[in-house]
Amino acid sequence: MATKDQNSAENNELIQQLEVEFRDSASDLLAKADDILDAGREAGEITSDDRASLYRVAHSLKGIAASCGYSLTGGVAHRFEDFLADLKEASAQHIADMQIFVDTLGDLVDGTIKEKGINVAEFIRKLPSRRSADFGDVAAQDIEVFVVMPDDAVSRHVMRELQACGYRVTREGNSFKAIEIASMMRPDLIIVTGVLDTLSGVDLVSAFRAMPATGAIPVALITADTKEEAIADGLPEHVPVIRKGTDFGDDLTDALSEVGIL
Repeated sequence: MATKDQNSAENNELIQQLEVEFRDSASDLLAKADDILDAGREAGEITSDDRASLYRVAHSLKGIAASCGYSLTGGVAHRFEDFLADLKEASAQHIADMQIFVDTLGDLVDGTIKEKGINVAEFIRKLPSRRSADFGDVAAQDIEVFVVMPDDAVSRHVMRELQACGYRVTREGNSFKAIEIASMMRPDLIIVTGVLDTLSGVDLVSAFRAMPATGAIPVALITADTKEEAIADGLPEHVPVIRKGTDFGDDLTDALSEVGIL
């Protein structure tokens, strides 16, 4: 029978092996991303195939970082993934921003940046965020909005409306992952859709309000129901409701004003 010390040694050996495998896999992915960006700078563009490849790199990094317990690395990879989503054309500034993500991830993977002791929310806020050139001279604001919605036409419309205000926007479609990300990122506002995967929007709003890590963060609900109907389903009375349809724009403006970020 193995002794306690033997079990501990075996566990430590397994952890070290997993760390080596993580760093090897992550380094290979980041080397591929560097090659794509180098070629993009030389060609003066990032093609749609290049963007898709970079997205897969970010998505893979997010997954392996989460499986190995590297929450900051996973958070940066998620931000990179979100930055790339729906990006149709990449300007020189876009390419420079992508390089910031790749370099930051590289520093995390090789240990130049240590995860321990870092304020994750502050660290991630300093990273580039997705922003369309369609909004002209709208000034970017240091306001983080976290949208919990599936990746569909509705969520893209919501995100564009928020980006048009100059906000930095991140999206997640999985309710349980959203809890982890919100706890880590500490955004200035969370907007939740009424229909999700495992939890309902009302359930997720209630969870955010109940947890110490997110309880002070303003939350709004997007729904086809009236506020009275949402409250009857369990929504806390003070949570703003943004109705889908013709009242969406006005309700969004009212919600942003109510939580104090407009």
